[in-house]
Amino acid sequence: MQIKLDQYDILFHAEALTILERFTQNKSSLPEAGGIILGKIIDGQVNVTKLAVPTPLDKCSRFNFERHRHSAQIILDYEFHNSNGQTIYLGEWHTHPEPYPSPSGTDLKMIESQFKFNHLKTDFLILLIKGTKGIYLRILSQKGYHEVQVK
Repeated sequence: MQIKLDQYDILFHAEALTILERFTQNKSSLPEAGGIILGKIIDGQVNVTKLAVPTPLDKCSRFNFERHRHSAQIILDYEFHNSNGQTIYLGEWHTHPEPYPSPSGTDLKMIESQFKFNHLKTDFLILLIKGTKGIYLRILSQKGYHEVQVK
């Protein structure tokens, strides 16, 4: 899947899309899931190559997901080291139990906080929310944000 959002050309690799499908909340018994978005910038194109899966330290319920900071950092450090610094943190993903998701105030505050306080290797961050039918995607940068619903 490839999405053009403002000046960003984002390519989602098959492995990342498989994770999104695997954790879609298509049953009422399934909790929200999420993790960090990992990938590479190649010739100006954002390549989303991996999505970290939820860890036992994350907190989740039907309508909430809280990523555990330290377990995510371990995953990021591992991927960065084993790719010789090529695989980097690109943002955050999680699921919502609605067909076409929209971010909550908590979601927006979280991604803005990540953008403001983290040491980033990019000039942007991605927020991806997977619904039962569609995907919400937001790119946050110094210029503001751009968003799209993918059906």
